[in-house]
Amino acid sequence: MFKALVIACTIVNPQMCITFEDTIEKLETEKQCIERVYEMREDISQEMPHLKPMTYKCIALPKGRFT
Repeated sequence: MFKALVIACTIVNPQMCITFEDTIEKLETEKQCIERVYEMREDISQEMPHLKPMTYKCIALPKGRFT
């Protein structure tokens, strides 16, 4: 399983960033994780126009862990 993270920074101050963690989907593969971060990027851009998604991470979770 994978955990999807998107890091978005404010347009006014690029040093001020927020990490968004996917809590909706169960991501079995890295491909699913990458697809999800692109969905999250679009959602963040639409819902919070003062933030710009900058980067993402797909973290492989050890077997038996959910987070």
